Amino acid sequence: MGNYTTTQTLKAIAPATERLRPLLKWAGGKTQELKYILPNLPDYYEGFYEPFVGGGAVYTAMQADAYFINDKSQELINLYRVINSRKRATFFTLLNKLQDNWQKIAWIFMENELLLKKMYHDFFNNIITSEALEKRISLFVKNNSLALLRLFGDEFSIEKEGFLKEVEKNLLRKFSRMKKLEGLKGRLPAEDVSANIETALRSAFYMQIRCLYNLPKKEVCPVLSSVIFLFIRNFAYSGMFRYNSKGKFNVPYGGIAYNHKDFKKQINYLRSGGVRDLLKKTKIANGDFEDFLMKYPPQENDFIFLDPPYDTPFSTYAKNTFDRGDQKRLADYLINDCPAKWMMVIKKTDFIADLYFEKGLNIDVFNKKYLVSIMNRNDKEVEHLMIRNY
Repeated sequence: MGNYTTTQTLKAIAPATERLRPLLKWAGGKTQELKYILPNLPDYYEGFYEPFVGGGAVYTAMQADAYFINDKSQELINLYRVINSRKRATFFTLLNKLQDNWQKIAWIFMENELLLKKMYHDFFNNIITSEALEKRISLFVKNNSLALLRLFGDEFSIEKEGFLKEVEKNLLRKFSRMKKLEGLKGRLPAEDVSANIETALRSAFYMQIRCLYNLPKKEVCPVLSSVIFLFIRNFAYSGMFRYNSKGKFNVPYGGIAYNHKDFKKQINYLRSGGVRDLLKKTKIANGDFEDFLMKYPPQENDFIFLDPPYDTPFSTYAKNTFDRGDQKRLADYLINDCPAKWMMVIKKTDFIADLYFEKGLNIDVFNKKYLVSIMNRNDKEVEHLMIRNY
């Protein structure tokens, strides 16, 4: 291949064939970019490799003789492995229990909807004070404590005492916010008031599961850890994963739009024959990309898709860092040592351009619109590169 670089703009093409979906939502997932990726695959390849697999949007869309996937996230790879293991039956039993209990929140809310709305009505109209509201909420939680605690079976009951306090805190906070909002913008429709109150209950449930997620891993069995991880991935705000300075996951519940999310549909998909057959044909690794490619060396007739972390100082979505030294290691391997065909999709920065431009590669450009802007660290629309050695 000659020493050239192209920078034409890619056109989106809708895929023509049915394919599997990603196993889970993942920050930076490539589902929306498949319309660019699939039409630009090599004409022929045997084995498919993905060193930064994430939720698997590209992996699950591929047709190959064999699959090799890797990610540095241990909990993510544990999820892939448990679905493909002899413990899968236990995994899905626990997952269904958690889903069933999540659904029961709606029953608790419907049984108490009139009472809770009356409580808010009295508070909004200054019939009761904040202190009186707090006492009423506390009494409501006490009277419903058995039903609330039954939402967590023995498997999820670690430290569940804090759950009741979380219900109280969430209801009080939600009522105060609604009163402030209605004072500024006018009365909310009755259905919005109901949705907000239900959100307070669901957020407390989510916070209990988040508490379990933040426990030391040695206190929770690996299968249960994967169940908790999957639930959090589905109901955390916008699917984000962010940790505080103490290493604790701190993303809140997704909100009203998540109240009636169909988690059961994803559970059924994960246990489907299509997913199981794909995983049976897949070698799964958990580590550095270079160790993965040394353990399973790709050959000339293989294809590697790469979606590495972006070149950005904002790395608090996950505990695993990938700095510029790692970016350079990856570029050195791909340009100098990789025998297989490869494609990379990555955000354009000056540093990335220096690594790959004028290296005899095909480089195309497309725009990606982010769904969420976190503290203005993501531009709503940025330039992305598709880099190929073929």
